[in-house]
Amino acid sequence: MATATSIACSTVNDLFERETGRFSIDIQERYSVESPWGRLTRVGKFPLGMGTTLRELTVERVLSGSFENNWTSVGTGNVWNSTVAGANSGSVLNPTNLSFGQSYVTWNLQTQQYQTPCISLDDLKTSFDIERQVGKTVEQLTQLTRTVLDNRRRSEYLRIVPKMVTGSFTEYNTTGSSSISTVAGDNWLNYANNSSAIPVPTIQLNQNFLDVIRVGLIRDGAGHNPLGRENGAAVLGLITSPETSRNLLRNDDALRNDIRYATPSELVAPLGVDRSYGGFYHLIDFEVPRYTYTGTTFTQVYPYVQVAATNGYRWVPNLAYEQAPYEAAYVFHPDVYEEAVQQVGPNIPGAPFDDYPYYYSGQFFWLNIRDPQYNPLGKIGRWLAVFNNGTRPLQPWLGRVIIHKRCFGDISGLTGVGCTTTVAGDSNNSTITSAAEYNSYAVSSPTLTPANASYLSTNTLVGTGVGI
Repeated sequence: MATATSIACSTVNDLFERETGRFSIDIQERYSVESPWGRLTRVGKFPLGMGTTLRELTVERVLSGSFENNWTSVGTGNVWNSTVAGANSGSVLNPTNLSFGQSYVTWNLQTQQYQTPCISLDDLKTSFDIERQVGKTVEQLTQLTRTVLDNRRRSEYLRIVPKMVTGSFTEYNTTGSSSISTVAGDNWLNYANNSSAIPVPTIQLNQNFLDVIRVGLIRDGAGHNPLGRENGAAVLGLITSPETSRNLLRNDDALRNDIRYATPSELVAPLGVDRSYGGFYHLIDFEVPRYTYTGTTFTQVYPYVQVAATNGYRWVPNLAYEQAPYEAAYVFHPDVYEEAVQQVGPNIPGAPFDDYPYYYSGQFFWLNIRDPQYNPLGKIGRWLAVFNNGTRPLQPWLGRVIIHKRCFGDISGLTGVGCTTTVAGDSNNSTITSAAEYNSYAVSSPTLTPANASYLSTNTLVGTGVGI
């Protein structure tokens, strides 16, 4: 993972390839997968001149608390004298007192920065097709900006909304207090249950569970400004993996027969959504959070692992992510939160500064800072990205994150909630030690162990059908 370093270019890195044997004409690149978060997340501005910590105020709903089955009948009498028996009770005011209130949560501006190694113009002069190599690198950095923001949005949505596990309707959250607590490095599953981990789910996500959650959310206001409507009914978003989406349809005959083709809302149509299932738009996210659980701790698994490349490093798909036994599904509502980005300015007369929107949005920009010791000629530079934004909690109660069991490689098509825990003939507790043993995972659903990484880190599994 990335480590914090100085911005000064005290070390120059020769990052680009030279021609020793002949390179082919084209320069290839790896691509990152897109997610629905960039289009769905509401983005605003963090206000200037109001500090770095703000409170979000909510005026709570006002109700009478009565079933309204005890109204007083209106009589007749002397309307001018309410003390006279039989006076018109419609003229005598005896109202029931109502209560109302407000709640607030605290939120603040946060930052993250990334930088590349320094490179030298003199090194670039002898590199192969350097313009195209640099162009491809800039494209990769652009994809990285999107990936960082997607991961941030997944994490923040999970942090501020109530969390649930399949098979239980208990909610675990921190939004009831005046301050949303933060724990450095916490993945928000290990502290949400009174500073302990939430329970471990034992069943996969199913439509019956989603039906109950959807009705409860609509009752609590999620029917206002939903992602879409069909025949007047609110349709919520379900951000989930393609495997879980497939299982929901495969394991529910009624749901397969109730696929509703309709014109989706403008918000979700560009994401490839053309129908709803059981009151939800399935929004496919190929990198939803997945977890392992050991003892009392959930550990999130990164979708990729860093390995050595011919020059430098590369990120390859992490089989431990494919195999992780627990996964998060997001019941998405656009009014849950707003991503408030740091603004430019203000313009101060007599004290001009260089300030641009890309200084805070995470866009990588080139820095070439002269230094009398390390860069006297201005021929050394690097790319830098700065992310400055805060998560403004609008109505977190309108969303949910569901942690559920998942079964890697479940292609049997059989309806069920459990997973096969061992591989036939496996004598080493489902630790992958050979390509043949890996292939057995395609027809079973083993419990996975971190030891698998020791095999995968030194072996390239080509054509093994990783993923679904």
